[in-house]
Amino acid sequence: MNENSDVNKIVILSSFGMYLDGYQLTVMAFAILLIQNYIALPSLEYGLLIASVIIGAIIGTVMVGYISDIFGRRKIYLSTLIFFIIFDLISVFSFNFIMLFVSRVLLGIILGAEYPVANSYIAEVTPDEKRGFYLALAAVFFSVGSISSAIIAIFTFPLDNLGWRLMLGLSIIPAIIVEFMRFSLPESKMWENKKEKTRFFEMFSRKYYKDVLLAAIIWFLYDIVAYGLSLTLPTILKIGHFVDNVDNALLTTFFLVIGILSGIYVMKVVDKFGRKVIQITGFALMAILFLILPHYYFLTGIIIIVALLELFNAFDGATVGIIPAEVTVTRFRGSSYGFASMMGKVGAVIGVIAMALLIRGKNYFNAYIFLSVVMIIAILLTLLLPETKGTKLE
Repeated sequence: MNENSDVNKIVILSSFGMYLDGYQLTVMAFAILLIQNYIALPSLEYGLLIASVIIGAIIGTVMVGYISDIFGRRKIYLSTLIFFIIFDLISVFSFNFIMLFVSRVLLGIILGAEYPVANSYIAEVTPDEKRGFYLALAAVFFSVGSISSAIIAIFTFPLDNLGWRLMLGLSIIPAIIVEFMRFSLPESKMWENKKEKTRFFEMFSRKYYKDVLLAAIIWFLYDIVAYGLSLTLPTILKIGHFVDNVDNALLTTFFLVIGILSGIYVMKVVDKFGRKVIQITGFALMAILFLILPHYYFLTGIIIIVALLELFNAFDGATVGIIPAEVTVTRFRGSSYGFASMMGKVGAVIGVIAMALLIRGKNYFNAYIFLSVVMIIAILLTLLLPETKGTKLE
């Protein structure tokens, strides 16, 4: 097998963790529309269940990122999917809120582990001039996972109680296949050749803290918006009596297709234009669209504006996952990437719960003003970041 084939295989099998994350995060937005018919879910429990995987990921990102810096990327890879299968099976057979919530949090710990390991691994094995392309591909895999969940939802909504269990559990099949394929992956040579020991808090030393913290805070702000919108959108459409469940999933599929196409475009240009220009453009256009959305709060208006939001969301969805891998060094790349990803997940929990409370309370205008302000703050912080296009990692 030639070097390019090796790189492609590593990137694809590593990015599969992003696929599972996209699937499991998005699928709950549909499954909960059926779950609430069988399990009582007041507003807080409703928001917590949507955010359950994200809550678990907050733990998994930092903890396992640090472990991968010590023991290597490959060893972690060979264990995460085994636990994913176990915890997903438990969630499928859950019969009350506590059992479902706990199993989803545990599932989130495993999916959170995939973030730092996958992206550190990809950054370390790909050439500098194409690193953005390959890291952006991981973001596209996330979108493919999301659209897979929407498609599954279309066919399983009519099955009611069985339907939501199938939505949660069908991703086990590809997880088993990929687990076996990962045994053929080599260890990262950059990790094998690192000369200094991993010291977790070194990322907060004078030399590194500014860029590490900026990348993490920007990811935090981005995820407030990205998850706050995407995971509550099916609820928005249902509460507003705009569409039924199946049409809800069809519309979400349409939005996600736009996101995938936009993500593919970003893959092609991110190593040409750089990370900062793309990120600022995405944040700015999303901020404007959120200010417009409350004034066009009918089905056609929502479809057009949310489609545009998905278009520009893909810009930032790629770059916030690229920059943390490039502003750090191999000996603590997993730890610092895990820290940035953890901050993102904290933002996602805040976004989902805040939006769930605002939307269910019919405070639509305040909800979108909130998201717009968050985007403006993210723009200002992005201006302080270095441009990492084409930089040599070590």
